Amino acid sequence: MESSEQTPTYGVAELLAQAREVVTLGFPAPIWVRGEVSGMRRTTRGAMFFRLVDPESPDSSLEVAARGRVMREVDLTLERSGVGGLRNGVEIRISGTVGVSVRSQFVLSMLEVDPSFTVGRLAVDREEVLRRLVADGAVGANKAVPIPLVPLTVGLVTSRGTAAHADFLGHLRSSGFRFRVLTVHASMQGERAQQEITAALARLSESRVDVVAVVRGGGAKLDLRAFDAEEVARAVARMPVPVISGIGHEIDRSVTDEVSAISVKTPTAAAEWLVARVGDYATRLDRARAEIRDRARDAHRRSASRLGEMAGAIGAARHAVDRQSERLADVSERIAERARHLLATRQRELDSLGETLSAVGVEPTLRRGFTLVSRLDGSPLLRGADLEMGEVVRVRFADITVRMKVEEPE
Repeated sequence: MESSEQTPTYGVAELLAQAREVVTLGFPAPIWVRGEVSGMRRTTRGAMFFRLVDPESPDSSLEVAARGRVMREVDLTLERSGVGGLRNGVEIRISGTVGVSVRSQFVLSMLEVDPSFTVGRLAVDREEVLRRLVADGAVGANKAVPIPLVPLTVGLVTSRGTAAHADFLGHLRSSGFRFRVLTVHASMQGERAQQEITAALARLSESRVDVVAVVRGGGAKLDLRAFDAEEVARAVARMPVPVISGIGHEIDRSVTDEVSAISVKTPTAAAEWLVARVGDYATRLDRARAEIRDRARDAHRRSASRLGEMAGAIGAARHAVDRQSERLADVSERIAERARHLLATRQRELDSLGETLSAVGVEPTLRRGFTLVSRLDGSPLLRGADLEMGEVVRVRFADITVRMKVEEPE
């Protein structure tokens, strides 16, 4: 075993220098490394520092630094590719040189970035989220919610004061319809976006609104990342009213678009959809009103025509009634005249009969010597054959009435 005097002893600086040399010799050329951005910070001089974390082993991380011109080139590359600026939580693939810092840490000095890798990871993540949403039926949940005929009360999730906010409200105001908008502010990008959008949707789910619109202006893929988040998508799926997504993109559809009842390209398009919906109902009301008016006019004309015909018929009937009344009056007069004539005739006959009766009456007849024989009960005896032997009868003379007993006939 070598003595301590024979074993070399390094100073700290010497050891670090030796380590740097070993690392430099081990990685003489730039290498590509992939991982997730964490703890990112920028300085006022344009430098950027962050940790690159292994998604499968979160305890493993690598310090990354980029400065000056290199950082400007990285930002420009990401912007041109449509990815947008770097931010925490994004998986990237970068190239750089490996070294050891004065703090004895491995450091990767970033030289360039591969935007296609980030785009691919975003797409993979998006498809995985969609697969889970399709599997449990969340994709179709909000689409199954009935859309109101007249959605005038609108819940709005957006960032207050942005162009998207102004465009959406401006288009509704210019429509002439009386929309009522309840706006709930939420960050539309950044680390807090998912949480704030989800909270805003939860708040509106308890409000009395007809529909909810989620709108923001255009942006890079990473700017729109919150709308591919499963947390936001499930919040949309749980909404009790239809959700309109108006997220400013022209090509890709976000996961939020897939689960929303209505998906349009821009905030203005979302407002236009609402205006068209209400306008369609208003147009149908106008048509119904016009049809009711036309039908009422037709019914009025038909009724007026029928009333005219009925008035004519009534006039003709009145004329016929007048003629019949005249005829009835004439007949009545003739009947009355005939009755008076008949009564006069009958009166003369009665007078003549009275005179005759006066001449042939009982008293005159008795005065001429005739008698009137009757039974005691007053019933007249007209024939002698009706008499019974020994029967007492009443015999009336002109001046006296006596009783006589019937004896044997002669």
